[in-house]
Amino acid sequence: MERPTPGNLELVRELYSRLAQEGRFPDELLDDQIEWVNPPDAVEPGIRRGRESFHGATDSIGEAFDEAEVEPEDLIDAGDEVVVLCTFVIKGRGSGLERRQPQGHVWTLRDGKAIRFRWFNDPAEALRAAGVER
Repeated sequence: MERPTPGNLELVRELYSRLAQEGRFPDELLDDQIEWVNPPDAVEPGIRRGRESFHGATDSIGEAFDEAEVEPEDLIDAGDEVVVLCTFVIKGRGSGLERRQPQGHVWTLRDGKAIRFRWFNDPAEALRAAGVER
């Protein structure tokens, strides 16, 4: 029996729920050619393509810090995209210092799967990127 395709908001909620529970985004909700888009001011700017590269990006975050988690606070439906206003919480390796960084994520979805993930250090930039006015 086929699973019904979740709506975009439900799909993104499931992505973050599974990340929190399992430590990674689930393959079955990611397109084979998913794109991870780093902003120009990132340590490694540019686009990574494919599940393996996508997971490599998330794994490198986990390797850089003792703890790293995303706390989604608001999900906004923007058609084929969902904007996630969130807080990125990290604990420094060795120092144990915690930092809370507001972020905005934009997920592009098609046919019940995520096809693109863009992140922004400024939540307002994520809103603008998705054409959402607040």
